[in-house]
Amino acid sequence: MSDLVQPILIIYSHGRSPPLDPPPELKYDLRSISNPPKALRDVSDGRSKPIREHLLSEPKFVTKLEAVERDIREAMESKIAEFTSKSKDEGAVPVEEQKDDHNEAQHIDVEDAESESEDIQGSENEVLLRVGCNCALGHHRSVAFVCELAQRPWPKAWHVEVVHRDLGTKRSGGARARQKASWKDRAKRRDTGDNSNLYDD
Repeated sequence: MSDLVQPILIIYSHGRSPPLDPPPELKYDLRSISNPPKALRDVSDGRSKPIREHLLSEPKFVTKLEAVERDIREAMESKIAEFTSKSKDEGAVPVEEQKDDHNEAQHIDVEDAESESEDIQGSENEVLLRVGCNCALGHHRSVAFVCELAQRPWPKAWHVEVVHRDLGTKRSGGARARQKASWKDRAKRRDTGDNSNLYDD
């Protein structure tokens, strides 16, 4: 067993459904934050600088970012303390507190994750904290929020990993897509004078 505890923070962006599996220790719903303008959403996702800058101009977004950072620090400190207490007999010691909060943590981005349950396999000294941030579809608000959250001044000893679960999924699907297709079909039939079964739905 190595001497130092390794804190690992994994932050997920995702859509409202399905929920993360397994559930994260901390969960945040960002749907109360206003979406960026449609013109921005149509050409880019939440990783883009214009969308992130727009959201950072929203006080509600910034306040949420600061609150979540505090929650994460408290949760990680609690997990480290619990781990250390259980590991004293085995000789493990807690990671040293960082005096300079502006030291950069090790940071890894994982795009278009196929399965959020495939967490990194670590050593017995790792302390893992999983954080889930969701918006409606997992393309804009949650992605931008997670990108900004990962850039906060985490302690240097922390390993920070970002997973954008739903960036690879289409924006429209299921009932919503079928409804749009039905509207287009009705409009086409009206334009061609074919009124048969126009109001069957």
